[in-house]
Amino acid sequence: MSLPLLYSTNVLLKLLIQERFRGDIHYVWCSESFDSQSLARYSLGSHIAPTSNPADIYRELKSAVQRKDQHCYKINEQKGSLKSLAVAWKTNGDISIQEEDEITYMVDNASFDDWRPLIYVIPRALVEPRLQVVPANKRASFGPEYIITDLQRHEFDIIEL
Repeated sequence: MSLPLLYSTNVLLKLLIQERFRGDIHYVWCSESFDSQSLARYSLGSHIAPTSNPADIYRELKSAVQRKDQHCYKINEQKGSLKSLAVAWKTNGDISIQEEDEITYMVDNASFDDWRPLIYVIPRALVEPRLQVVPANKRASFGPEYIITDLQRHEFDIIEL
């Protein structure tokens, strides 16, 4: 049985970059549960690893932002990812070299507040035809994970805890 909502945790800066440079189209990994540890112990959904569990990602990022942890793996991973995406977008002709430079500048000069986590709450019915199952060899564990490559801003709500 498919659950009616999907959840994804992303940083504010990623939202702003996708809004400005990608036409407000968002690429997200998501899960049917915000916190896999709250599910029944023997359910498949409870087997989502901490690195893919939206609640664990949220807690890790929130703690790093509050403590101003400059060595936070998750923030550093996001920095590398956003810079790599900027290069790919420029190479594909999706953005100009000036826009690539601007994204790099934004990433390099972001405050800790810009890395704060946001929870995307996505009604599954709005994205079902475009929902992709993450291949088993790319998942962090056995639990189901999903990708939406073209999530539109009107298709999700944002909450912060």
